[in-house]
This record gives sequence, structure tokens and C-alpha cells, in this order.
Amino acid sequence: MFSPIEKERIVQKNVIEIFKESFKTSLTEDEILDTVPEEKFDNSSSYYESILDIFLIETEYEHSIEGKVRDTVSKVAKLWSKTPYSFCV
Repeated sequence: MFSPIEKERIVQKNVIEIFKESFKTSLTEDEILDTVPEEKFDNSSSYYESILDIFLIETEYEHSIEGKVRDTVSKVAKLWSKTPYSFCV
């Protein structure tokens, strides 16, 4: 079982990697965390879909995880523990 801090660290690491792969950008991690993908990139839906797939979160939550990457990390960490298939509950 992961602590909330450890869970958020895991989510952040993975979301930043998904961001880098999705958008092929040279932004630093801090810059990524302060980015709102749907404002800067055209293909943000595939980025969010990847996040949902990796953390086994239902697609109905896609709009609730949109926004600044930093906020997405926090929201995904909370949703990850609520999914029926989550192994870190």
C-alpha cells in the first residue's frame, strides 16, 4: 500500500513521461507541471487517454483531469485509488 505522497510521486513521474512522449517537447519538468496541454497543443485528447489507460481510470473522468499538469497529477492520484481495478488501494 502506498502513502498519498508516494502515490502522487508515482503519478507525477508517469504523467510527465506521458507528456514528453505525447508532445515531443523540450520543456523542463517544472515547466511541464505548469503547462495546460489543451491550451498549448492540438492533440491533448490522446495525452489524457493515455493517462486514463495507464491508471485504469474510466473515460468518464477525462474532463475532470484536464487542466494544468500539476492539477492533473493530483486529481489522478485521488482517482487512482477509487478505481475498482487499482492495485494500490
